[in-house]
Amino acid sequence: MKNLISTLLLFFTISSSVFSQNYTDFFTDKACRVDFQFCGNNKQTSAYLERIKQEPFWGGRRLHLSEDLNLGQYRFLVTDSASNQLIYTTGFSTLYFEWQSTPEAKLVNKSFEQTVQFPYPKKAVKVAVEKRIGYAEWETLLQFGFSPDDKLIIRNPNVSAQVKNILKNNDSSKAIDIAVIAEGYSAKQRAKFYKDAKQLAENLFTHEPFLKHKNQINIYAIAAVSEDSGITMPHKDRWKNTAVGSHYYTFYEPRYLTSPNVYKIRDYAALVPYDAIYILANTPVYGGGGIYNFYALASADSKRAQAEVLVHEFGHSFAGLADEYFRENADVLDGMYNLKEEPWEPNISPLVNFEAKWKKDLPSDIQIPTPVTEESKTKIGVFEGGGYLTKGMYRPCYDCRMRTNEAKTFCPVCEKAVEKVILFLSE
Repeated sequence: MKNLISTLLLFFTISSSVFSQNYTDFFTDKACRVDFQFCGNNKQTSAYLERIKQEPFWGGRRLHLSEDLNLGQYRFLVTDSASNQLIYTTGFSTLYFEWQSTPEAKLVNKSFEQTVQFPYPKKAVKVAVEKRIGYAEWETLLQFGFSPDDKLIIRNPNVSAQVKNILKNNDSSKAIDIAVIAEGYSAKQRAKFYKDAKQLAENLFTHEPFLKHKNQINIYAIAAVSEDSGITMPHKDRWKNTAVGSHYYTFYEPRYLTSPNVYKIRDYAALVPYDAIYILANTPVYGGGGIYNFYALASADSKRAQAEVLVHEFGHSFAGLADEYFRENADVLDGMYNLKEEPWEPNISPLVNFEAKWKKDLPSDIQIPTPVTEESKTKIGVFEGGGYLTKGMYRPCYDCRMRTNEAKTFCPVCEKAVEKVILFLSE
């Protein structure tokens, strides 16, 4: 039977976050990467450890190490073995969790690659991977311990690629480091990739709060070389041999562009310090994907994707924002949310625990739920429809970058959520 975290352990975790620790007491300047597999079906999940790697750069935060933003369908916790002190934690989401809401997951068991990264420890540590079973409740899936001098920890990189600084504004310890990885670019298309990565950066800074915090953002272009130019499209029988093996038609959705090869993606990202990963696909075909603390992926040559989808997908992967759109004829992921539970994403709510969301930001005269009028379209409210559902789920504004491509900006609630993550990681 899987181990449900007890009230006492929850108290310990919360209490531990109150006390800040000195980064250098526990960690080095390198990174520790743990590779494992999520396995199961629509009703059950297991996790199995595969390997541990030491990587050359730690680009993540050095403060708030034991604090938690309560984002992600999963989280992992690192504790010091000797003192049992919580010394690092963070949340994440996965392609596996999305797959669990598809029809296929009812018929077959599958496994998905997953990786987590934290500062490389100086002393022996224990690691736990947990799955969310409520807004603030967790279930333990995997526990293990290791010593940092274990001879079987992998220490050599297994990929190489040219790297160019697109934007270098601050030291990695005080910045958001974004690793942009080339996908579907041949060796002869390296200059095109660098141009596309620069365009990605320019598009990102057309949106707040990224422009406001531009001096806290570094962007690196990693020119991974693909044997073939372009991206795999299974539904059109077009198969390409590319750096990270991305493809359209994820979960049989034509525009959903992802890669199952998480280990390879992290191999390339490890060539630089990073907080976030963006995979730039060399294709004009509209599409993309983004999952919190996992990666974002978008088409480089689709004007709609570069100018609009790019920022939308980064909203998912960087800040854990939910999709606010919905379809009358249902969506491939329409089983993701249980309307009896408050989701962790900051920009949708079934009003189960609305106090934890944007309720405090509402105008005093706003009606809940909020009817759509010309006046209400300009305000923060409680508009029905979001998270792929037409009924029972609510979003904070009539329109937002997380709902449509026509929206020019993030809504105030989403912008605030993005800024919260920027400050958490860089200050």
